Amino acid sequence: MFCPVRTSRGLSATAIAVTATLLLLFSAAGLAAEWEPAPPMPDEFDWVQLTSGEWLKGTIKVMYEQSLDFESEKLDELSLDLDDIKQIRSAQVLNVRRRNGDTATGKLLLEEKSVRILGDTPGQFERAELLSITAGSPKERNYWAGAIAVGGNVRSGNTEEIEASANVKIQRRTVENRIVLDYLGNFSSTNDVKSANNHRANAVWDWFFSEKLFLRPIFVEYYRDPFQNIDERLTAGTGLGYQLIDTSKTDWSIFAGPAYQTTRFDAVPAGEARTENTWALSAGTNFSTDLTSRIDFIYDYRFQLTSEAAGRYNHHMISTVDIDLTDALDLNLSLVWDRIEEPQVNADGSIPEQDDYQLILGLQYDF
Repeated sequence: MFCPVRTSRGLSATAIAVTATLLLLFSAAGLAAEWEPAPPMPDEFDWVQLTSGEWLKGTIKVMYEQSLDFESEKLDELSLDLDDIKQIRSAQVLNVRRRNGDTATGKLLLEEKSVRILGDTPGQFERAELLSITAGSPKERNYWAGAIAVGGNVRSGNTEEIEASANVKIQRRTVENRIVLDYLGNFSSTNDVKSANNHRANAVWDWFFSEKLFLRPIFVEYYRDPFQNIDERLTAGTGLGYQLIDTSKTDWSIFAGPAYQTTRFDAVPAGEARTENTWALSAGTNFSTDLTSRIDFIYDYRFQLTSEAAGRYNHHMISTVDIDLTDALDLNLSLVWDRIEEPQVNADGSIPEQDDYQLILGLQYDF
């Protein structure tokens, strides 16, 4: 007859073995539920782990205002809140900016409480200090992006008609500076009679000295439209701006500052000055947002308060809808509104219209 061995406390060795086995099984189950595999630092793709434990594979584009723009081969472009991200392990070299203005470049390892930069000059700081991330090493080519939109119409036969338009925008963006160059031009002719011939070019430099505030050390605008009796108008100025929104989906900034303007009119009545020099107040706003994953909306509005002889007030507004056709090709529809409050009288005594409107349809190439 089998007699179980008892311990000094009256428990059998069998009971102890069973209890120990159950405890090991429960502990292992608990560890399995909490354990999450973490890949090593990658070589080909960037990896993002969400707070839910899910991992996303793809490419980091940019991060501003706690929003990460991430592109996945299967899920396309995603906008992820930084609060929903547990880890980031980048394969590509990224440029990282801290809230104190310091920058670092290298592979990024972001964890729950810390940010580590891995590379020739490694560094580490608290996650709360992270301000922005831009893709690419600090090479000049990685700072530039742009778009060219062209439209036109040619008709021959009883009516000879030519219409052409071009809209070019080039931007250089780093974690501290933004330079924007843009050009908008329109030309139309019917039976060799010109009905439109206007050109506008802008150059803007913004320097961000804080997360939201930026100094615009200089901006320059050139404008020509003989049909508004402006042979050429040159404006240069400076001022301050504020970035209201700066995320992967939406960008909205405002600006104001003093400027100096020189206008040469195309034709004036006898005895009147053809050139007017004046101080001006220049201000405006620029807004862009992703309406959907394939449709963008851009709104740019600028105005200037000048002397009465220079027109007293003028503005330029362009509202654009971009529809993605391919990765690099868009369908571009723009509404342009130019206004001069008090246009200069022509040599024959006629007064140009205050408002000019244009609706431009074209194809846009992004680079």
